[in-house]
Amino acid sequence: MGLSRASEALQFVFSPVDEAGSPDDTGSDVVEGEGQEVARSASEIALVATEEPIEREPGATADDALTIGEFYDRVKYAVRMEFPADVWVTGEIRKVTVSKGNRYIELSDHHGPPGRAGGAVLDVACWSRDWPIIGAELQSVGLELTAGLVVRIRGRVSVWEGGARLRFSMTDLDVAALLGGIAAARRRLLVALEQEGLLRANRSLPLPAVPMRIGVVTSAGSEAYRDFTGQLRRAGFAFDVRLEASLVQGLEAPSQIARAVRRLHAFEPDVIVIVRGGGGKGDLAAFDSEQVARAVATARYPVWTGIGHTGDESVADVVAQRALITPTACGEAVVLAVATFLEGIEARASVIAGLGRGALGKLGTGLGDSRGRLTRAARHELAQAASALDLARGRVVHGALVGTERNRAVVHRQSQDLARIARHAVSDAGERLAHRRAVLDALDPKRQLARGWSITRRADGRVARSVSDVAEGERIVTVLADGSLASRVEDVSRGIEETT
Repeated sequence: MGLSRASEALQFVFSPVDEAGSPDDTGSDVVEGEGQEVARSASEIALVATEEPIEREPGATADDALTIGEFYDRVKYAVRMEFPADVWVTGEIRKVTVSKGNRYIELSDHHGPPGRAGGAVLDVACWSRDWPIIGAELQSVGLELTAGLVVRIRGRVSVWEGGARLRFSMTDLDVAALLGGIAAARRRLLVALEQEGLLRANRSLPLPAVPMRIGVVTSAGSEAYRDFTGQLRRAGFAFDVRLEASLVQGLEAPSQIARAVRRLHAFEPDVIVIVRGGGGKGDLAAFDSEQVARAVATARYPVWTGIGHTGDESVADVVAQRALITPTACGEAVVLAVATFLEGIEARASVIAGLGRGALGKLGTGLGDSRGRLTRAARHELAQAASALDLARGRVVHGALVGTERNRAVVHRQSQDLARIARHAVSDAGERLAHRRAVLDALDPKRQLARGWSITRRADGRVARSVSDVAEGERIVTVLADGSLASRVEDVSRGIEETT
C-alpha cells in the first residue's frame, strides 16, 4: 500500500471514538509514547477498508501483506506528510474532563452535517505541561472551558500505535476569537429579541403590591437557594415558596432552566426568581442562551434574576424585569417590597389617629351644641378611619391572596396573618374611641350635677348665668342631680359668699 493508500486510510482515523476506549495519559510527546489519543482502532480501520475495498497496486499479492509495525510506519509517514506542522481546528466543546493535570476535550463539528452522534467529533488532549499557559490566559479574561463554547485551537497530530490512536495534542487556544464569538452571539440574540418586541416584555408586567407567592429556579439544596430563602425566613412573613430544580451551568442547563420557568406558570406566582451561586464568567454561558432568554422574556409573571456578580450581566439579566447581583440581594428585595407595603398602612393609620386627636382638641368647650358637634366629628373621623382600614385590609387581603384559589390551606394561613394586622388597627381605633368617649362623659352636665353643681332657670325656662338675670321676688327653679326645687328670690347680692 503506497502513500495514497495510507492517506485514504487516515480519513477513517478521524471518525468519532468511543469514550470508553480512551486510556489515561502522562503527556508524553513521542509518536510511539503513552497518552490518550483520538482515533479508530486498527481493527476498525481494517473493517472500513473491507467495506470499501481499495484496489491493490499492480503486482501486489498476499505474500506482500504488511506487518503491524510496517502498517503504522506508513500511517505515520502519511500523517507527517499531511500535517507537517501544527494545525488550527474550530469546533464546539461537548465535554471537558480533567485527570492528573491533563484536560480531555470532546470537540464537535458545529458547522458540519449532523451524523449519528450529532456531527463529526474530535477528542483533544491538552497535557499538563501545556495547560498552565492556556489556563492563565483563560483566567485573565474570567473564562473556563465549558460545554457549549465554540473554540479555535492549535495542536499537533501524531499517531500512537501502542493504543491504535490518532492523537491531537492542543498547544494553544485563540482566546480573542473565543471572546469575540461569545460577544457576537450575545449581540445577535439581543438584536433579535429587540426586533421581536421581547427585550422589555417582562419588564412591562405589573408586580403585585404584596408578592407572597415566590417561584424559584436553581439547583436543589444549593447555597444560592439557602441564601435566598434564608432572607425570606428571617423576615417573618408567610411566604409561599415553590422550587423548580434545575442545573444552572453545563450543556443541559439552558433547556432545564427554560422548562422550570414554564412549569412555574401552573403555580401562578407573584414573581419568579432565578438564582445561582458564585463561579467564573464562563459559568454564565447558560444565561446567555436563546432558550433561557426567550423563556424569561415570554414568561407570564415578573422574573427577577440573581445570577451574576459585579460587572457581569447576562442576556437573562437584560430581559428580566429586575436583575440583582446575588441570591441574597434577591431575597432582600422581595422582603423589602412586602415591608414597604405594610409600612404604608401603618403610616396611614398614624395620620388617621392624628386627625382624631386634633378634632378632639378643638372640641373641648361648650356642653349643648358643642357636645353634638364633637360627637358628629368623632363619628365622622371614626367612619373615615373604618373606611380606610377596610380599604387597607382589602388591599392586604387582595395582595396576599392573589392566585391562591387553588391552595385553600395557603389562603387560610395568609388571611389569618393579614387579619391580625387589621384587628390590631381596629383595636387601636377602639382604644382611641374609648378615650374620646371618656372625654365626652367628663363634660356631661349630669356628671357635673352629681358632683354638687346645679342649674338655675328663670320662670320662662332660660338659664340664669348671672345675679343680674333675676330680680327679687322672681320665681326660679334650681335643677339638681336628682330633681329640681322651686323657690322665690328674696335677696340678690353680688360676689361669692364663703360658707363654713
